[in-house]
Amino acid sequence: MERINYYIVDVFASNKYEGNQLAVFLDLENRLSEKQMQQIAKEINFAETTFIKENKNDSRFAVRIFTPDHEVPFAGHPSIGTSYVISKFLLATRTPKLTLELAHCDLEISIPEPNNLDESIVYMRQAQPEFRDTFTHQEIAEGLDIELSSLDLLLPIQEISTGLPYILVPLKNLAAMESLDLTYQAFKDFLISKNKYRTNSKTGHSTSLFFFTKEAYETGNSYNTRMLLIENNKLSEDAATGSANGCFLAYLLTHEGAEINVTVEQGFQMGRKSYLYLNGNVQDGHFEINVGGKNKLISEGVWYF
Repeated sequence: MERINYYIVDVFASNKYEGNQLAVFLDLENRLSEKQMQQIAKEINFAETTFIKENKNDSRFAVRIFTPDHEVPFAGHPSIGTSYVISKFLLATRTPKLTLELAHCDLEISIPEPNNLDESIVYMRQAQPEFRDTFTHQEIAEGLDIELSSLDLLLPIQEISTGLPYILVPLKNLAAMESLDLTYQAFKDFLISKNKYRTNSKTGHSTSLFFFTKEAYETGNSYNTRMLLIENNKLSEDAATGSANGCFLAYLLTHEGAEINVTVEQGFQMGRKSYLYLNGNVQDGHFEINVGGKNKLISEGVWYF
């Protein structure tokens, strides 16, 4: 029986048992097959599990990301949490820059305080955003069976991707956010009707929904957000979504100003308070998309296979 080491980290968390959970496996000798990685991710049953497959000169690391259902080319909190584990356990000398080789892209990671890792924000720079379909507020209200009056009619609704696609939906206030009550069937039927379900989408991935409002629970946070998705044939919510917030930052840079630096809260409705730090700018059509968060180490262990 073989064994492999792994770590559990709370990502985008200010305290333990907040943020989004992540399991990170050290598979630097590439012993696990794709089937085994998928089985482990299903057994762990977090939103994502990562596998560090190769160390290239202590600066570039090949990483694969799995949900309990399938492999994904890119995801936000797994990239942040995996970079934290690399810096904490795999580097003899911590550096402020890393690169993760993902299926979608090479992802640049920056760590402003590598020698104060447990308190440092870890940032990822996301790929250039793709601005896709727009939707009317009536389409969203009818398609998802939510009240039109809960939507912020002054802001547009659009699908954006920096590696994974999200439809960004503005809500009027926290009351509207708290009252969201989507059903699996309505969500799935809407995606299918728009060719955005994984069985009929161009990418093979289902588009997720990212709701935001300018009201926040805590002073100092600029937005409250929720991300809803279909996973394993059920409606799920994510506690903190770095990839979606990268799309949100691109949205803000397009509609709110050419330079943005804000703190976003997510997961509050789930009891998993998460804090995402967004900063970026756009110049001559080129976007700089940085999303960061803090990490809290929860446990380490050995997995037998």
